[in-house]
Amino acid sequence: MPAKDRELSEGVFARTDVARFGNDLVKTEGAYARIMKSMVFLGFFEDDLKLTIKDAKGNLRPALDCFGDVMAVRMEHTKHDRDLVVMRHNFTIENEKKERWRHTSTWIQSGASAVSGGYSLMSTSVGVTCAITSRLVLDSTIKATGVLSPTTPEIYEPILKILEDKLNIAMIEESERPDGLPIKAKMARL
Repeated sequence: MPAKDRELSEGVFARTDVARFGNDLVKTEGAYARIMKSMVFLGFFEDDLKLTIKDAKGNLRPALDCFGDVMAVRMEHTKHDRDLVVMRHNFTIENEKKERWRHTSTWIQSGASAVSGGYSLMSTSVGVTCAITSRLVLDSTIKATGVLSPTTPEIYEPILKILEDKLNIAMIEESERPDGLPIKAKMARL
């Protein structure tokens, strides 16, 4: 292995937290092997790798930004690819009686390929949500003005309703409420 590749590998390994494996050498070596396999797949050891480590002002860019550049090139979607979104939020809720329970919100859905005439789910969920919000402002469904965060029911409820009704984009809500009251739950749809 060339010296520059060895230096890069050793730098990544030195920053890898393997403490959770304790003294289990098999798990530690397995983690390092997976990292190396990923680095090879992403082209980190190829001579033509173009990595911009400094910004226009000559400052070092964050490692995550450099890594993102590499992934964007290597993992670019082809016209036949579809994306898959798996999102899960875990909450611990406490009421005024100090009763606690778990609540989860889960979203699992896949997008369409460009060759099928569709759009990625990420572009749909981001772009269409922005378009819905713009429409709701223009038709005065959302009456608030200024720079707003979508944390009030006046803003988020109509947006979520349209996303669910028109695009089948919705979270699956599950709760372990102590009072046993049922919650509205949806089934995952792919």
